[in-house]
Amino acid sequence: MSYVEENKKTLERLVEAIGKENVIDSKIPKDRRVYVTIKTDKLRDAITFLKEKEGLFHLATITGIDLGEERELNYHLNRPNLIFTIKVRIPGNKPVVPSITDIIGGAVLYEREINDLLGVFPEGHPNPKRLLMTEEWPEGVYPLLKKWDVKSLRKAVDGEEWT
Repeated sequence: MSYVEENKKTLERLVEAIGKENVIDSKIPKDRRVYVTIKTDKLRDAITFLKEKEGLFHLATITGIDLGEERELNYHLNRPNLIFTIKVRIPGNKPVVPSITDIIGGAVLYEREINDLLGVFPEGHPNPKRLLMTEEWPEGVYPLLKKWDVKSLRKAVDGEEWT
């Protein structure tokens, strides 16, 4: 079986494992790329399945974006000939996601970074202290949220206006 066919099968097996009703969207835009958007409560199940059954044990990174009312996190796992991205959307008014650090230890720093920059708290993280921001950084100020521009961010952090 070619790697292209195997990558399609990986997606099919994941959908079967977590249930089609828990998959919001999926696509394979290129031979070596798979994207699947799932319900947040199935994140841990999906990561566990991909690691244990499909050999996707390397977490390259976790990225995130502010979509306004929601925040989207992208978990990029890889193996030879495949980058598999699991996407979850979290309500902006309750930005909490289950930690995957006990499944993939490499998530430890990525989850702290997402918390610092986007305000998405990794529930169950063993040490969710700040990573990039100082302890003096104001609570509730997450610099990658679209509500901040440079001037308003400076005022929130330093209390000063830029001239």
